[in-house]
Amino acid sequence: MKILFLIDNLGSGGAQRQIINLAILFQERGHHVTFLTYGKSDFFLNTLEKAQITVDSINSNGPIDRIVKIRRYIRTGTQDVVISFLETPNFLACLSAVGGRRWKLITNERSAKVTSFKKFRGRLYKRFERYSDRIVCNSINAQNLWERYSPKYKHKLRTIYNPILISEEKNSDNLRKDGKIHIVVAASYQYLKNMNGLIEAVHMLSDEEKDKLQIDWYGRIEANAGNTAAYEEAIKNIKKYKLTNISLYEATKDIISIMADADFVCLVSKIEGLPNVICEGMTLGKPIIMSKVSDYNILVNEENGFLCDAENPESIKEALIKAINLSQDEITKMGENSRKKAEKLFNKNTIIEQWLNLINSIETR
Repeated sequence: MKILFLIDNLGSGGAQRQIINLAILFQERGHHVTFLTYGKSDFFLNTLEKAQITVDSINSNGPIDRIVKIRRYIRTGTQDVVISFLETPNFLACLSAVGGRRWKLITNERSAKVTSFKKFRGRLYKRFERYSDRIVCNSINAQNLWERYSPKYKHKLRTIYNPILISEEKNSDNLRKDGKIHIVVAASYQYLKNMNGLIEAVHMLSDEEKDKLQIDWYGRIEANAGNTAAYEEAIKNIKKYKLTNISLYEATKDIISIMADADFVCLVSKIEGLPNVICEGMTLGKPIIMSKVSDYNILVNEENGFLCDAENPESIKEALIKAINLSQDEITKMGENSRKKAEKLFNKNTIIEQWLNLINSIETR
């Protein structure tokens, strides 16, 4: 089977990591996989090259030129299936299907933003989902949003979790390095990721509690079309509160190893699809601190972590205090519970079978 994946670029975002993992799984099953992008970021390009997956990129002179070129590329291709990720690539894939086609089309919901169902552009783009055969959501929460705001597409909706590809045992037993709880956050520097909420929570800790905590945040600084305002504000607030236990870093390809050496993996976002960092942290056998977003009630409970309210720094503070007060044995036990959950939820063989069954269920045009 020939599968064409369409996404805007190969930057360090969560959707990019998800689509690449999925493509690699199809490739491992013997299917012929290619990529089409139209942006310049290439953070994950080397990963695809190592997997011997071809990447074609469209250079355009504006939105109309981009639409024409992508539509021509897809409609003259020999693929059996087109799989697109993210709102604009979904729209471009659906637009390419107008006029009839022989290939199957699967679009994907990765963000679960209510605004995408309410704003004019989002509503316009979603009208074109009539040309998609299936809409795959990576969380039950996202599927519920579609059913609430676009119920006419209910028959097309499916939820399939992200596959997590961690090739070897990377978990570290080096807990509480320097006598501190080490927490890793992996998220781009956007306001919705809530850096300032976490900073406020740390500021509210006692000096003794601060001395027992180290938080390292890794993410893409220019998260929104080159806008660094969220990152700069976070730096300003860290300096204002004289916090020496929060460090902000750029995105790194070595994030798995970094999480493996941590005590906790954390995400305090206000909005999420299915967060890679939480799924990967669980797979690595790490306790989790997570805001109540996405499928939090499936991912985290008192057995493997702590939940908090993203809008309430006091709630985040209380989760941090609980983590600080755990014994090493308790951290280890919570991590084991995370790993057991991950084995059930994110098993790559189970997930690729779900995708193959979905594709096979679509009637050939």
